Amino acid sequence: MSPDSQRDWPLDLRLFAIAAAVWSAYLTARALLHDPALELMTPLQAVIGGIKFYGDEARMVLLVEAGVYLAIAIGILSRRRWGLVLAIAYLAQVVMSHLIFILAYLNTRQELWHVRTAAIEGPTVVLLTLYLWIRSNPLLFGPSQRA
Repeated sequence: MSPDSQRDWPLDLRLFAIAAAVWSAYLTARALLHDPALELMTPLQAVIGGIKFYGDEARMVLLVEAGVYLAIAIGILSRRRWGLVLAIAYLAQVVMSHLIFILAYLNTRQELWHVRTAAIEGPTVVLLTLYLWIRSNPLLFGPSQRA
C-alpha cells in the first residue's frame, strides 16, 4: 500500500477503531474489577463461540476479547490492512456466536432473557459487520474496475 493511499482511510473506520479501543478498556475493567465476593449473587459471565463461561474462565475470555479489540484498534488506527481483516473476521465470529447461543439455549427457561437479548442484538451485529465489510472493501481489494 502506498503512502498516499494510507491517508485515504475514511473517518468512520477510524471512529470504529476508537470505539474498539474503548470497548477493549471496558472489557478489561469488567474482567479485572469484578469482585469475586459477588460471585454467588452475580457471577461474572462471558460468551464466546456460543458457549457460556463463568468465574475465572469468563475473566480469561473477557481479557482475550479485550486483546482482540485492542489489536483491531491498533491495526486500523495505524492504517494496516490486517486490522480490517481482523475486525471483519472477529465480527463474523460474533455473529455466529450469537446465532449458536440462541439456538443452543432457546429451550432453556433460565436463559430466556439472555436469548431474547442476543436475538435483539443480532441484527445490529450483522449490520455492523456488513457496514464494516462495505466500507473496508476498497481498502482491502483496491478501487473497483467499473467504467
